[in-house]
Amino acid sequence: MTPLRFTFGSDDRLKGRSAFAEVHAARTRFESGPLLVYAIPNQVEHLRLGLSIGRRCGNAVRRNRLKRLVRETFRLHRADWPGGYDLMVVIRPHEELAITDYAKHLKDTIGRLDQTWRKRNPASADSNENEEASPPAS
Repeated sequence: MTPLRFTFGSDDRLKGRSAFAEVHAARTRFESGPLLVYAIPNQVEHLRLGLSIGRRCGNAVRRNRLKRLVRETFRLHRADWPGGYDLMVVIRPHEELAITDYAKHLKDTIGRLDQTWRKRNPASADSNENEEASPPAS
């Protein structure tokens, strides 16, 4: 069992124009409240987060505040969500919410995205369940 990590380091970030373009090109997205979340399975076992926020959300101070709140939500709650995805969160104009509200919106969208990807590739979901259920070979 891996210990819970409450850090948000370099390996937890989605970096680079090509990484964002790849997630966007997968065209798998759901929205909840002011958040539009795109996802694509990744090769690592944990979630990675990328944020996008437009100028319509306010000045730089306000945009940075909204990004900090979403990052903090991700940092605190990611252990409760299914892993193995690259997420791109587009923040739309809205009044600032509490971290619990952002957590509810992210949990809802990440859960639906996970179900969508499992439906698209049921063979890998079944093989993962079988590997976990079968005892290790001696």
